[in-house]
Amino acid sequence: MVTRGDARRAALERIAALDADVLMAHALGIPKEALYAHPEVTLSTAEALGVSALVLRRAAGEPVAYLRGSKEFHGHELAVDPRVLIPRPETETLVDAALAFVRRSGARTAADVGSGSGAIAIALALGAPSLRVIALDASPGALEVARLNIARHGVADRIEVREGDLLAPLDAPVDLVVANLPYLRDPERLASLAFEPAIALYAGADGLSLVRRAIADLPRVLAPRGAAFFEIDPAQAGEVARSLEVAVGSAALVLYDLAGDARVVAVERS
Repeated sequence: MVTRGDARRAALERIAALDADVLMAHALGIPKEALYAHPEVTLSTAEALGVSALVLRRAAGEPVAYLRGSKEFHGHELAVDPRVLIPRPETETLVDAALAFVRRSGARTAADVGSGSGAIAIALALGAPSLRVIALDASPGALEVARLNIARHGVADRIEVREGDLLAPLDAPVDLVVANLPYLRDPERLASLAFEPAIALYAGADGLSLVRRAIADLPRVLAPRGAAFFEIDPAQAGEVARSLEVAVGSAALVLYDLAGDARVVAVERS
């Protein structure tokens, strides 16, 4: 007979306490608080096996978000699986800056390049009810996840999904372009990211191959007085800013995340 307390103690021998509590609560379908309040409750065989399986997978490095099948971003719960990158808190800097532009400018159309799970597109649509968003991605699998999330959040009437290479699927100018494209260096593949799709993480020897291509196509798709926001690695801020200034003909601005790192480069077309 295995109790909740027994299972939790066994989990703590392999994984961190927060991970153990989140995964146990998910496996058992109970609030985390119930683990502490009622450790004496006996688990069924199926429950014990389910908890053990999740703990073993987490101990092997699989992200908690994939094990739970969901991740919160900008206050919204999103379905995620290995077809998409797990949304990061620092990307909320990009969303907040883009929403501020929409409110200030009255922008009506936007393109989310490399949409993945649809996290950014959904946050924009929910944060700006008058905005229509085109979610772009080259991965059919990622777009399946995006469509699921878009439907769950009730914004399918304002988010259109298009498959294709970067900005290529756009056939008319938009007021806003947001991009969280792969920006890690190929030579520095990280073991901590091994479970996430490499296509959503790595982009050439300096991490900028996709960003450069998207910026080169920006003049074709960015409307007059439109704005573009690119998430970047802090070390890339200067080069991306210069590229945007050349492409758009306006001064670029570097924005910082809550950790104080350069995270977004923005430019408005004058």
